[in-house]
Amino acid sequence: MRTSRAIGRVALGALFAGACNRDEPTGVRGRGLVEAGLPAADQARVYEAAMRTAFELDDAGLYLLLDSRQLPRDVGLAASGNMPAAVAADLRQRGIVRGTCEPPLQGTRGAAQCTAARPGYVVRFSPVFTLRGDSVQVYLYAQKYDTPGSERSQALRFERAYQVVHRGDEWRAAREGRVPKEVRGEKR
Repeated sequence: MRTSRAIGRVALGALFAGACNRDEPTGVRGRGLVEAGLPAADQARVYEAAMRTAFELDDAGLYLLLDSRQLPRDVGLAASGNMPAAVAADLRQRGIVRGTCEPPLQGTRGAAQCTAARPGYVVRFSPVFTLRGDSVQVYLYAQKYDTPGSERSQALRFERAYQVVHRGDEWRAAREGRVPKEVRGEKR
């Protein structure tokens, strides 16, 4: 990743400091933050900024599919609503994602299975949360997928928290932090 370890520790420290609040014992994503309520085009660009930091979006061989189920605020991966259709359409129209896939949330071993032209990654997001000024925070969960015709590959899953800033017409990820497996409900 392009971010220093110190920034990652700061982002994780903020994540865990909020997780200790007794009012919301299981809430971990966006603790204490409100949803930003951005227009669809801006929300899509925030998600793109997070993906641009996690992946090399300019790589023609990269194949990303969108899981439109939103990540919950609580521990685990249970869906907590869906991404607005206009946001998903913007990401597809601009070629950031090439289609959709909603793999099972539990009980599968190995990589997810999706119908697509080639193997790649399924990406899933939290709502966009307001920080201060022109900054927002978003969580990105990614998992590798195979196609019915491809060779089986090992499971690869990760989740990251991104603080994204708005400057002019551009959204850019300024900070990145790892999110531990336990937040997804997985054993360490």
